[in-house]
Amino acid sequence: MKRLIFILLLSAIHLSGFGQKKPQQFTLSTGIGTGIAIDSPSRTPLLWQLCGYYNVSRRFSVGAGTGISIYEKTLLPLFADVKYKLTKPHLFTPYLNCGIGYSVALSADCNGGFLFSPGIGTEIPVYKKMKLFVSIGYEYQRLERIKKYKGEYLSAEFSEELRHNSITFRAGITF
Repeated sequence: MKRLIFILLLSAIHLSGFGQKKPQQFTLSTGIGTGIAIDSPSRTPLLWQLCGYYNVSRRFSVGAGTGISIYEKTLLPLFADVKYKLTKPHLFTPYLNCGIGYSVALSADCNGGFLFSPGIGTEIPVYKKMKLFVSIGYEYQRLERIKKYKGEYLSAEFSEELRHNSITFRAGITF
């Protein structure tokens, strides 16, 4: 009799988990974007990012990402990102996110630099676990490039530090 009660108790505990919808542990997000430069010298960036998230809870996620950022030079950003959904999942689920990291330069005459990118956006479910997202944010990108001047009597090479500040617009998918 004790075995039967024990087996029924274990079965009830096991079956009670089937009615609950578990959140997806890992998600992958990719998107493209551009921006409006808000400083001088201005350069409109072209951005592509890929980020993997670990969902700590239904609303809070932490992740790491990379991509390609094209300013004067092509950069490879490596960053940590956090995302917080402001409401429970609905047709439109607004969120806040913030990425911070470092960008590596892909050309020899440039050094990468610090990257900071907060934003706000919304997710729109389209199919099962796939969602579209759109966001607006701010991006601060620092980099250093080597400038060369060659004249008839003078040849010079110097380092120029650039700080790009942009309002960014991104769109992509999360799955």
